[in-house]
Amino acid sequence: MLTAAWIDPRNVDWTDGLNPLRVPGWSRNNSPYAYAALQDPFFQALRGAGGIENRIYVAPEPSAQLVTAGATVDYEVPSEPNFWLWAIAASNQDDDEDLQDFLFNITDSESGASLFSQPVSMTTMNPQRNGTVDRSPYVLLSTPHLYASPSYPVVRMINTSEESQIIRVTLFGCVEYDRRTL
Repeated sequence: MLTAAWIDPRNVDWTDGLNPLRVPGWSRNNSPYAYAALQDPFFQALRGAGGIENRIYVAPEPSAQLVTAGATVDYEVPSEPNFWLWAIAASNQDDDEDLQDFLFNITDSESGASLFSQPVSMTTMNPQRNGTVDRSPYVLLSTPHLYASPSYPVVRMINTSEESQIIRVTLFGCVEYDRRTL
């Protein structure tokens, strides 16, 4: 974009994995939604904070990923205290195009508050299926969600298929540690 302000590359933190200047798929032109999400004050605080460690959780456990037709599975994510959820990806077995979709939602174990107002489709949260894989391998939330101690995320998955299938919801986040104890 010729009208965009020039940014001196010496002033950019190229080690920041969430920097939209570092990841071409998150640029203002390629993905305005991702770019806007990364400008959110909570994202800015997480990107610049000390005592932050990234975490990736897969729900459910690999031994329980085969879900029978029409079944509902609740999985309590064994996250650490002060877990910030900032992105999600969902998939079924090998992203097979012939398989049916499934629904899922993420709730807070203490308050019962849901991340989404109703269960969302796996296709919506799967970059392979929704055509955004070149932008990002996951879907960024508009604002990171904090699961403060003693709360943790609970993922509810509903297999809407007429046959059993392997389903996965991957949570991307980070844990905030008290810098005084490090």
